Amino acid sequence: MKKLLKISILLFLTVIICTGCEGDVTRDIRHEGFSVGDQEIVCEPFFREENRETIKYLTADRIITSNGTIYELSLGQKYSSNSHCRIADTNLKVVSIFDDKVFKAEDGNLYSLTGQNNGGDYKQITSSDNSFALYDLLLKPADVVKAQTADSSNGIYYVLKTDGNVYAVSIAKANYNAPPAIVGSVVVYGKDSYGGDIIDFNYAGDSGATFVRTANKVYRMKASNAEQCSKYVDIRCEYQMMEAPVFEEQRDFIAAYNGSMIITTYKKYFTLAS
Repeated sequence: MKKLLKISILLFLTVIICTGCEGDVTRDIRHEGFSVGDQEIVCEPFFREENRETIKYLTADRIITSNGTIYELSLGQKYSSNSHCRIADTNLKVVSIFDDKVFKAEDGNLYSLTGQNNGGDYKQITSSDNSFALYDLLLKPADVVKAQTADSSNGIYYVLKTDGNVYAVSIAKANYNAPPAIVGSVVVYGKDSYGGDIIDFNYAGDSGATFVRTANKVYRMKASNAEQCSKYVDIRCEYQMMEAPVFEEQRDFIAAYNGSMIITTYKKYFTLAS
C-alpha cells in the first residue's frame, strides 16, 4: 500500500513538473514573437512515446520526416481519421525541396509537393513545364538539400548544400532561347559564422521568418534597434541575423520550426505574430 502511494505521489509530481515546464516553454516562445494556437495537435506519429517520427521540414500544409516521408497537415479542420495529419498517398521519398512546392525524389525525378499548373499533388514535373529547367538546375546536384527564391526578378536563389553552407546563386539566360544557367555563386550564410553546419534555413527578407538553423542553435532576422524604430517614425529599423537562445534552451520541446510556425513536443503550435 505504501509503495503504491509513493508511486502515485511520484506520478503526480511528475505531471505537475512537466506542466510547469510546458508553461515556461510557451512563455519563452511567446516572448520570441509567436502566438500560441487554441488547440492541441492530434497527430499520433509525431507525439507517440515510442518510435516517434522526426521532422526534417515543416511547410504550411506538409510535414516531411527525416527519411523523406510526406505527411499532409491540417491545423484547422481535422481529417476523417480525427487527426490533424495523415500520411500522403504516395511512396515517393523527398531528397531535396524548392520553395515548399517542388521536390526531388529518391528516383531522381521532380515532383509537385502541392497541386500547381493544373497538376495534382505529387505529380511528376517534366520538361513540358515552363519552369522545369529552373527546378532541374537547382535541385539536380546531389549536394543540394534545399533551395528557395530570394529575388526572382534578378534571378537570385538561396541554396543549402550538404557542406553546411547556404549559397546565393545567380541564374540567367544568355539569350531568350537559351536555357537558364548558373552564372555566379557566393556564400550568404556560412557555417563558420553560425557555429556549425547549417541544416535548415528560410529567407523572407527583413522579417522574423528569416532564419538559419544549426544542430544546436537558431539565428533569426531581428531589428537590432527594435525599441527605437518601433517608437519613432523617423528611425529606420536596422535588421541583422541574431541568435535566438530560446531555441537552444528549449530545443527538447521544439519538434519543428519553419520560420513562421513552431510545433512543440507537447502538441501545441505557434505562429509568428504579425
